[in-house]
Amino acid sequence: MNKEVAKVVLWEENQKDFLKKFYDLQFIPRIGEEVYLKKEKWKVTRVEHDVEVSEINVYMELIKKVRQDKPSNS
Repeated sequence: MNKEVAKVVLWEENQKDFLKKFYDLQFIPRIGEEVYLKKEKWKVTRVEHDVEVSEINVYMELIKKVRQDKPSNS
């Protein structure tokens, strides 16, 4: 059984900063799906498949954490 391997590259959407590269992923995240990477949550905004070089580019944006300040007991 021969399985083709596609290179999957993860990019930050706004700055196009390279995040991490995976090989032979079991699944490709869908647009709108959340991914946990580098101890942060990311939302997939775009997926491009380049058939010529067998590469899949997944663009993501960082999900901003809404911080709730704990009320101080004074």
